[in-house]
Amino acid sequence: MDIFLDGLTNRDHQIASATIGWLNSCQIRHEFNEVLKTALLPLLACNGVFYVRLIGEKDALHLLGSINQSGCCQHSWEIFLDTVLQKLTAENSITDNVNVPLPIHFASIVHCIADLNCEHHSFGQSCQQSHHNDTAITVFDDDHQPAYRFYFCRLNKQQQIFSQRDIELLKILRPALLQALRLILFREEKLNSRQVLNFWSDNTDPIIVIRDDGAIIFQSRTFEQVIAQDKHTFLSTVSALVKTVQRDRAGWYSFLSKLGKRLYEIRLTLINADIDYRQCIYLLHLSRVTHKIGKIFNQLNRTGLTNRELEITMLIYQGNSPREIAGEINLSYHTVRNHIKSIYSKLGVSTRSEMLVKFE
Repeated sequence: MDIFLDGLTNRDHQIASATIGWLNSCQIRHEFNEVLKTALLPLLACNGVFYVRLIGEKDALHLLGSINQSGCCQHSWEIFLDTVLQKLTAENSITDNVNVPLPIHFASIVHCIADLNCEHHSFGQSCQQSHHNDTAITVFDDDHQPAYRFYFCRLNKQQQIFSQRDIELLKILRPALLQALRLILFREEKLNSRQVLNFWSDNTDPIIVIRDDGAIIFQSRTFEQVIAQDKHTFLSTVSALVKTVQRDRAGWYSFLSKLGKRLYEIRLTLINADIDYRQCIYLLHLSRVTHKIGKIFNQLNRTGLTNRELEITMLIYQGNSPREIAGEINLSYHTVRNHIKSIYSKLGVSTRSEMLVKFE
């Protein structure tokens, strides 16, 4: 397993990148919370998170949302949140303004909570927990906008200090995390929220989050638009691919596919799995091949293709069929087919798929 200079593995970077793509596609609070629950908490080995906005002259903390995956029942979790928020607000009111907090830090936040007692639970046992060693890593919004904070918690009896790896991951995720929250709140607070939603949807990448059993957890509006005509066939292909990747316990897989008139790179990333890889969640990200065109052009330009053949080859890489190419460059379909045969011969391939893979 490769380790990078920041202390993160290749796997860490894969999940972080996939999570950022998901965050950038979130449009409502429910979708945002799903990212936190499904991707971020497992990545950081946390069992709870809450996020707040600072309001008022005394910087009171207004709870915006929370997710509880700890052993606490919901009633105890609410007691925990209420107590912690009071403690944090009190600390804010007496903090020296010279001591500006770093964007990310960790500290013990719940020394004030000894036992949480609750009869409203479904765990079949007393919901009494001592949280003397619970810690949280805090992500701050340090710009001039209304301040937001995230507290990723580890609620355990044993001390579990956050590592440098956790901090490095949150440094990568922090901009997307805060931007997604700001945009969601902006949309909620605007009267013409539909217009904001449409603009947002049209400028996000096509992604889908899917379980190994084929159940869809999330799909962006752009994704639905891209595969509108071939959705059933595409999802069947993806489900079969997920099974293969799950069997091989691979962290990611990518391939090229034409959807509509466009060529896409399809990247499948494992973002959550149990120990035995029996329950897995994957993020599927579709990227137009256009960002690779420059590199591909430089490679093809050294293969001895004529200018006309190079033009046709680039149109193939953009997802056009022979008939579409004929219409695009004002040649007959028969002439285009002959050019394609010559291209395949010079490149040493026999099919379109072989050519696409050879120079991807």
